[in-house]
Amino acid sequence: MSERRVPMILLVAVMAAALLPGPVEASSASFWRTDTFGAFLEGNADGVSIRQDGTLVLSPDLRGEAVPDARYAWTAVTGSGGRRYVAAGQPGKLYRLEGGEFTLLFEDDLADFPAIAVGPEGDVFVGTAPGGVVHRVTGVGSHEPFFDTGEEYIWSMVYSPEHGLVVGTGDTAMVFVVDGDGVGEMVCELDESSVISLAAIGGRVYAGTAGEGLVLDVTPGDDLRVIHDTRFDEVVGIAPGPDGLVFFAGTTVVFESTFEENGELGTGLGEGAVYVTTPSGGAREVWTSTEVPITALGAGPGGTAWAGTGSNGLVFSVDHVGEVDLIADLPDEEILSAGLSGGRAAVTTGAPATVYVVGTEPADRGAYESDVMDADAVARWGEVRWSAESGGGSLEISTRSGATAIPGELWSAWAKVDGESEGTVLSPPARFLQWKAELTRGRGDGPVLRSVEVSFLRENLPPAIAHVAVYEPWEAPFAGGGGGGPLTQTLPSGVEVTYSLEPSGGPPSINLPALVRGVRAAEWHAVDPNGDELTFSLWIRSEEEERWKLMEDELSRTAHSWDTASMPDGSYRMRVVATDRPGNSEATAATDERVSAPFLVDNTAARITSLSVSREGDGLAVDGAVEDALSPIAQVEVSVDYGEWEPAFPDDGIFDSRIEAFSLVIEEAGEGETAVAVRAVDRAGNIAVSRTVLR
Repeated sequence: MSERRVPMILLVAVMAAALLPGPVEASSASFWRTDTFGAFLEGNADGVSIRQDGTLVLSPDLRGEAVPDARYAWTAVTGSGGRRYVAAGQPGKLYRLEGGEFTLLFEDDLADFPAIAVGPEGDVFVGTAPGGVVHRVTGVGSHEPFFDTGEEYIWSMVYSPEHGLVVGTGDTAMVFVVDGDGVGEMVCELDESSVISLAAIGGRVYAGTAGEGLVLDVTPGDDLRVIHDTRFDEVVGIAPGPDGLVFFAGTTVVFESTFEENGELGTGLGEGAVYVTTPSGGAREVWTSTEVPITALGAGPGGTAWAGTGSNGLVFSVDHVGEVDLIADLPDEEILSAGLSGGRAAVTTGAPATVYVVGTEPADRGAYESDVMDADAVARWGEVRWSAESGGGSLEISTRSGATAIPGELWSAWAKVDGESEGTVLSPPARFLQWKAELTRGRGDGPVLRSVEVSFLRENLPPAIAHVAVYEPWEAPFAGGGGGGPLTQTLPSGVEVTYSLEPSGGPPSINLPALVRGVRAAEWHAVDPNGDELTFSLWIRSEEEERWKLMEDELSRTAHSWDTASMPDGSYRMRVVATDRPGNSEATAATDERVSAPFLVDNTAARITSLSVSREGDGLAVDGAVEDALSPIAQVEVSVDYGEWEPAFPDDGIFDSRIEAFSLVIEEAGEGETAVAVRAVDRAGNIAVSRTVLR
């Protein structure tokens, strides 16, 4: 079963208004400036248009008329005498709209009316879905079946002065041309799900499909020709452009997101683009939506196209080089059609069904509410400055502030800013701010607002230190010599010697060069809520002391290393103090501090308290004990006659305490004088060595 893909919301990807300058200094003002098309799109326009050049003007006068007993106003067309006809649903209704009054001409409780067209004699043709029948309506209650397509759905119709009534269908995508007597002839049958858009332009007939999203030239009597294969699922509209060019819009809807749990139509996601043909017969994208579908496309004034969006109710004007203006931001959920018909512009919407008749003059008044600016902290507001031209009208700027991200009853009331182009913001200090511009037309076309800039000073919040760590030497590897890496040495003769230190398999500390075993590194993480520049001071004291001693001051980095080789043994702590004083006055500067966990400084080697070596057959038996004042014993090794070091084994099975007994049996040893050396390494990397000689 074929279904018409009802247009949904378009979320336009835009750039937010910039917060300047950066980095922020809390004692200096920050500025929130809105002066670009993207920044203005972030706000809410009511009766104003946003131009591509980043200006606000009064929108065309739009008079909204609610369609009776309908959920959707599918489209509006203009016939002879300027009469406007509106196709609505659900179920299908055809209205004539004159002077703000709706007259019901035809209704069908079993079908909807997604497509209508007006003939040269003023007859209105209505296509049904389901049903697939074209009805001709000549007056109130006067209607008759005109042409039966034999298909289930009619999704599109257009009247071509050269060829007659053209009808597009689904489930099978077919195009028919129907003469004045209701005799139809199939122009083409396509391998698509439906023909959902038709346009008669310059004697040619163009069709847009659902399925592969094709645009085709289906002019009766000529060969079928594909104009463009879009990258979208369907082509929702085709419109004339300047100098014989043609606009069309492709879109893709993510259906999983289009229906609410109760089965009602919801907000759809997807993407879309507006295309224009090229003189050589190709086509190119001139405007793209990466978030949600473009939902309608029609002819705009001056050779432009009007593109409609979904639940944001946006109508854009797009020209053939990609310049885009926001024409209107309507309160309705879905734009279903937009553009000129019979020289008169209209916009139709759904949920609720409304017809907006577009006048030729600007609206008398309009208002624009900016997006909400988040200062990230309570801020004191300064001046607001705006650049504008009166255009024979007037412009007022107001502000309001609050502590919540969404304006509501808890916000302050709107406060008008006194001044012609600048004035003081009277809203109370708060984290969030919003400004409003009210435009009144007067004798000319009305004001043109080019930019608005608000200055503010954030409350200075203190920095926060999240973590302080003091690392053991082996926890921050060195580039050379550690863990088996090479060390180089240049002899007085100029010869360079490279040493490769093989890891012993013991604790990490023993693999470090002796000259760096006392080097300690500290690291901390700090942030400032205001983005202020921070500096740090480092303080140190032993666990036996009460007063902190300054080690380093005014550091800009968040890491520091120093040599502990000359420090007395003991347990120490480090305190890091962060301050935002570089960007604040003495009175407003703030600090934070954090103290590290205790860390041990141990520069004293263990003592080998006993050592016994005896011969056992051809080998040796080595026994002994070692003791350290502060650190656990990490490793004990034995060397015979200054050969390779072999690990001794703790008597209790694990080296993990400050006092350890050890032993080792060496299977083979030479006869005669034998030198036996023992070295013990504590966890800090200090090495104790003892030797005994057997004769």
